[in-house]
Amino acid sequence: MQNYPQYTNKQKYLHWFSACLVFIVIALPLYKLYFVNWLGSMANLFSLHKSLGIIILLLTIWRIIIIRKNGVPDVIPREHKLQRILAKSVQGFIYLLLFLLPLSGYLMSSKALNFLGIISIPAVSLPNNGYVIFHLIHNYGSYLLIMFLFLHIIGALFHYFWVKDKVLQSML
Repeated sequence: MQNYPQYTNKQKYLHWFSACLVFIVIALPLYKLYFVNWLGSMANLFSLHKSLGIIILLLTIWRIIIIRKNGVPDVIPREHKLQRILAKSVQGFIYLLLFLLPLSGYLMSSKALNFLGIISIPAVSLPNNGYVIFHLIHNYGSYLLIMFLFLHIIGALFHYFWVKDKVLQSML
């Protein structure tokens, strides 16, 4: 039996499944030359990127609902106020970006979104500068997400190797 706070199994599975999908969605455009050979065309690559983005959006909404229902464990002691503020801020920005990036990605495209070849979601008609704004949000937001994910991972490793507490184990 563990003597430290734990996330629920559902929260753990959703966290790690979301993390895997996020890393795939980040990798697809970064390593497009490799993936285009594997997926057959640039259109297939971006169709997969967009479809996985929609799945991430839905998982993020589901995760927020679960957090509202079950809460989250206090894995960082209350007396470590700066660590708690940093952890909650980084997590909050990650959630915000996991919500904002799929929406801005959808809105920056003037084409219908073909979700996994099953459903076609029609494009939203915007003036040209609208597409440009959402494209900028999507691009800069992607870099911010990578930065916050890096901080999140560094924070978990800091707790595991330096502080030697059970913060990382609470999500494993």
